[in-house]
Amino acid sequence: MRIATFNIWNNSTSWSERIEAICQQVKVVDADVLALQEVRTYMDGEQGIDVARHITNETGYSFCVFLTYPDSPDEGLAILSNIPLDTHDAIWHHDVEEANYCAMRVTFQAAGHTFGLTNVHLNWRSPDIRAAQVRAVHEWIGEGEHYELLCGDFNDDPRSKIHRDLTDHRWIDVAICHRGGDKPTLDYLHNPYLKQDALLKQPARYDWILLRCVEDVPLISNVDVFGKTSVTDVLPSDHYGVFVDFDIT
Repeated sequence: MRIATFNIWNNSTSWSERIEAICQQVKVVDADVLALQEVRTYMDGEQGIDVARHITNETGYSFCVFLTYPDSPDEGLAILSNIPLDTHDAIWHHDVEEANYCAMRVTFQAAGHTFGLTNVHLNWRSPDIRAAQVRAVHEWIGEGEHYELLCGDFNDDPRSKIHRDLTDHRWIDVAICHRGGDKPTLDYLHNPYLKQDALLKQPARYDWILLRCVEDVPLISNVDVFGKTSVTDVLPSDHYGVFVDFDIT
């Protein structure tokens, strides 16, 4: 089973070329379940089809859930899946502070087990807000399902407090578990959208996939990034995506 996460960058820069590149990369990675962040509500700034549904139509996914932020309705989070989804929810449907409007969640069945998958986009400005958001998300998930996945754009690197807090609560960073998986998703040296900051910042891994499970950890057969190239000669996003392959028995 392949799980992937991808921040597709809600920005007008080369949008018509980038959305084509995004769809191409989504086809290439071919994830069973894909979490998307910074998803525009409308394709061209007008009412009509949302970007998540456009990607779904272009790539052949069977199921799509797109939920807009109540405090920022021009953008939201999405999950695309080829596995039927049992439930979907958003943290802002519950009694949390507005600053913690940062996550959506689905559940599904695979290999005889129930999975929960939570898609997050944490605040980029403040480490204190990110820490509060992680606490709120962790409390929202609670005990969860047999297998829990937590993925998205955490806007911080693995040396951060939020990463330590999550690993202290039994969350496993799949990139660290697999040799060669710890690769940057913000590539200030090679991504043209970030090169203006190359002298100030080092490449960093801000996009994570974390796993928590009741019993044995499933075999992690591969972890890698995607979105580094495009047939359109335009990179799809300022972030690279991440995928993980699990052998579930």
